[in-house]
Amino acid sequence: MAFLRRKFPLIATAALFLLFPAKPVGAQWPVNAIVISPAPGTSVHTLLTVFGKVVVQYTPIEKWTVQPLGGPEVWLPMMKEGKCHFANNSVPEVLRAYQGRGVYDKLGPAAVRTVAAGHSTMFMFWTIPEKNITSIDDLRGKRVFLKYKTNPLFIEMAQKQLASAGLALTDLKGILAFSNLTEATKTLMKGWADAILFPVVPGAVAEINQAKGECQFVPLTQEQAQYVVNRSPGYHIEDIPADDPRFGNKREVPNAVCYQNAMFCSPALDAEVVYGVVKAIFDHSGELSNAYPLAKYWSLNYRPIALAVPYHEGAIRYFQEKGAWTPEAQAYQDRMIRRKRN
Repeated sequence: MAFLRRKFPLIATAALFLLFPAKPVGAQWPVNAIVISPAPGTSVHTLLTVFGKVVVQYTPIEKWTVQPLGGPEVWLPMMKEGKCHFANNSVPEVLRAYQGRGVYDKLGPAAVRTVAAGHSTMFMFWTIPEKNITSIDDLRGKRVFLKYKTNPLFIEMAQKQLASAGLALTDLKGILAFSNLTEATKTLMKGWADAILFPVVPGAVAEINQAKGECQFVPLTQEQAQYVVNRSPGYHIEDIPADDPRFGNKREVPNAVCYQNAMFCSPALDAEVVYGVVKAIFDHSGELSNAYPLAKYWSLNYRPIALAVPYHEGAIRYFQEKGAWTPEAQAYQDRMIRRKRN
């Protein structure tokens, strides 16, 4: 009995340790993790909020605050000053920031690392059935919404998709400018425009589906899609099945030009924190997908590593443990960091 009395405290302590794991020694865990989304009401904002459920449950982080503040031009300075911990955005946009290209030229190359990559977004031309646009060639002589605010990515993507079929912007009847997708969608459905170039938003697709029977995406051939992605860092080709929850498309979209959405952080963020957040999300993506369908694409089963912006060392550690970090990924990582230093 004396032996059992001496042993019982040890057993109880071990049980408590399993229920309430101790914080890793030396890790600088934030009590409240500040996470930036592009805008309120978007799928990314909702997704980030859902992520908070497992991050708070499985890491020492006590609060996960999602703030809809905008793109890299907003959150990169915040990260530098330690005012936010994570942010979600499109891979191609943050790659530009990392390299200091385009609109980021004056800011110079950004100090930023990838945490993990997840769901993809199609960047396609949309239209409605009565326009009879069934290929890129059919856009000749049409009026198209493709000049979005001050974002040059739209014009550049339009030029590349048109060029894949031997067309140029001058082959269009009109280049229409727009500041929000809602107005462009209404104009398209009224027949005053022929197509829209925009990253696919399921809500807008559903609206067109209801009003016009189907929102149609202008397809590219395999060769055309390859032409585009070869000239568009951060993009990939994907065959989209019918009724995909990410897009609301009624039929299959082959050879879709897509970019991934990813989570980013500062290189200075504690590696243990990054590792813990990635592990919480990816180890529990199955249960998260029950709460929000997009979460199932943040898993080891769906392109978890995008070869664009270099990865944080904490994220690399997780993907190495899971056997997902390939020699190709390491070679790309080394090459991109070396270029930045030079």
